Amino acid sequence: MGKEAQGTIPLVRLTRVVDGLPEQPQGDAGLVTWSVRGEIGKSGLMLGRPLLHLHVQANPVLVCQRCNEPFVFPIDSEVLLQLVKSEADLDDDASYGDASGEDDEDEEGNGFVSNLPEKVVGSHHFDLLAQVEDELILSVPYVPKHDVCPGALANVSEASPEEPAVKRPSPFAVLEQLKHKD
Repeated sequence: MGKEAQGTIPLVRLTRVVDGLPEQPQGDAGLVTWSVRGEIGKSGLMLGRPLLHLHVQANPVLVCQRCNEPFVFPIDSEVLLQLVKSEADLDDDASYGDASGEDDEDEEGNGFVSNLPEKVVGSHHFDLLAQVEDELILSVPYVPKHDVCPGALANVSEASPEEPAVKRPSPFAVLEQLKHKD
């Protein structure tokens, strides 16, 4: 452990990520940059456990679900992974001791552990690019949308500030008038 690796891969080569997405950019704009660093846990619940720090950056093109226009969604994700020996160890909370976290403190000793690392099965044939792809899939929002859709800005600028919006009578005022007609 203690080794580092980094690299880039065209987003279009990660077929599980781009499935269902619009055409992705070519060249530097369409690259996924990743880095990984391995270490052995030095304290607390992670003492002596193999860990991977994974950092993934990409700018996939998604389709806004409000305006149906494509937009670039920047991803900059960092995740801590714990390598386990088998799939049986993935659900084994006993490997963390008391998984409730009631008696466990974080590295600074300031309180409870809030985020345990995600467990993944490690092996001599660990597929790092599949893990990078998984992290990208998890980082893409389920319902992608602009913060403010470009069409919404155009519609706001087209409306003249001098023209008041059409004022409709309150439905309660109409009911009040019906009440007084009797």
